[in-house]
Amino acid sequence: MRKRLVLLALPALAGCVAPQPASVDPNRRPLDTLPADARLAEVEADLLATARERYGDARIDRALAMPDYLIAKRFVGMAPPPPPGAGADWRPPTPNALLSKQSGRWLVATPDGWREANREVAAELETLLASADFWREAATVPACPDFGASNLLLKMPGKARTVRSHQCSSATTRVIEAAFRA
Repeated sequence: MRKRLVLLALPALAGCVAPQPASVDPNRRPLDTLPADARLAEVEADLLATARERYGDARIDRALAMPDYLIAKRFVGMAPPPPPGAGADWRPPTPNALLSKQSGRWLVATPDGWREANREVAAELETLLASADFWREAATVPACPDFGASNLLLKMPGKARTVRSHQCSSATTRVIEAAFRA
């Protein structure tokens, strides 16, 4: 009987283990558009590749070594028209952010280093991340018309490493928008 209980418990316990970071090809390029059928592993790999390209290996490695970090990227839904004078290869921007919490303060990566996050936005981020609504959400949310996709990789002490791809408004998209304003 005990052996049977252990065998039944193993699959349930497997869900409690934080997923390991996706192995990312160092030559991988960030995605310009997110495929409609992208799996969470692809979302995570793209988030890491985007952060490496924009902020450099040292900043992403430092963030990933911290107990708290947040990587976010937003793909547009219905693309706006190109600005006047834009070339044929113009694409709408894909905002992204890399944040790390160090000594109780959220820091924001920039191409030139780190800066302290805006205090009001950092407080908003703390409130959003403490909400039960955020932690109850599914890893994926299906598409709303013209929304695009908001992707997140988050690690916090006491919580499993989280990868999400939401294609409609949610608590996760509010966290991502706050990260962009930080």
